[in-house]
Amino acid sequence: MAVSSFRSSRWDPILIIAQIAALQSLIYIILSIILLAATILTGTELSLDLIFVDTEIRADTGFGWTVLIVWMVSACASIPLLVLIVQRAKQILDFVLTFHFFHLVFVWKVSRHFPISFAWWVLQVVDILIMTLGGEWACMHREMKPIMIHSNNNNTRQQASGSTSIVMDDHNDDSAEIGKKKRKTSDANVEDSVEPEDKGSLLTAMSKAKKALSSGHSGSSSHRYDVIPMKDIDAHNEV
Repeated sequence: MAVSSFRSSRWDPILIIAQIAALQSLIYIILSIILLAATILTGTELSLDLIFVDTEIRADTGFGWTVLIVWMVSACASIPLLVLIVQRAKQILDFVLTFHFFHLVFVWKVSRHFPISFAWWVLQVVDILIMTLGGEWACMHREMKPIMIHSNNNNTRQQASGSTSIVMDDHNDDSAEIGKKKRKTSDANVEDSVEPEDKGSLLTAMSKAKKALSSGHSGSSSHRYDVIPMKDIDAHNEV
């Protein structure tokens, strides 16, 4: 999960000063720790001159190469600090140059002369490249990671709306089933109420017709169908 922090883009001198001081002190602490390990392994004495005296940076002795390697390892180890403190790729170069500018001032102050050692200047350029390129790459890699947003409220709302829709669907289904039952019951009642009347009227008309036909055998054939009760059938049709 990528943890993202958003800062205000307005000018904040107190924040900038705090970042510069934190970066300067932490890099010196990392450099001191690595130098301590190197001096213990080589059996030499630890001194602040290894940090703030330009003549200690030399390439003609074995211990001089050890100090060079320690500085480059410290530059690599300071990349996470740049990502943590600066956090923006476009500001990495500014903070790296600021650190080396103050380091130049400290070296000038401690050694009491402007640094003129060629190896020292080459080392500073190499450190600037390592810290700038590594810090910018790390910051851009961090900024390109997706930001994970916890949407607990949205999930709760979706679950609530889903449960509400389920309840509404169940209620609608129950209402539809009740309506169907009511319609079936009403239709059955209508049929039950109509059919006996219809059947009773038809049976009455048919019985009268049978009686008329049976009584017509005894009379003439011309008046055989005159006594059929048609008014009952018409009354039944009107009903």
